[in-house]
Amino acid sequence: MKKTFVIILTIFIILLAIISYYIYNTRRLSSLAENHNKIYETYYDQEILGTTLISIINKAIDDNEKNGISKLQNSIYYEENNENSIKIEVTFSEEANHIPMEKIAEQGVEAFMKVYPTAVFKCTKIEYHQKTNQIKYLYFEYIKN
Repeated sequence: MKKTFVIILTIFIILLAIISYYIYNTRRLSSLAENHNKIYETYYDQEILGTTLISIINKAIDDNEKNGISKLQNSIYYEENNENSIKIEVTFSEEANHIPMEKIAEQGVEAFMKVYPTAVFKCTKIEYHQKTNQIKYLYFEYIKN
């Protein structure tokens, strides 16, 4: 009788520990995603200057590097990993193609800052990773100079 009680109690404690760990980990990941997203979400539907846009692009590239996001083979472009990769695209007119952040960074921050330091951009689209709810994509449109 005592032995059966001890076995049942041990199984209950192990199940309780597993459930507690799962709940803790889920909340922790949710909190991390929320904190990470706050940084980028502040720019949604807001007009920003070119200097701020370059800062956002640099932050996204830095986040991709810190998260170990690999680049496409023989390319400057980051792969999407369905967890924590970030892509930013910018368009400078309605007819223009979307220019990825890697292309802007490759051509040089200084060159961008010479032409667009006081230009106004607006973030019009945000997408999230389904798996982690972290931001995966930001789209900025050129508004005016």
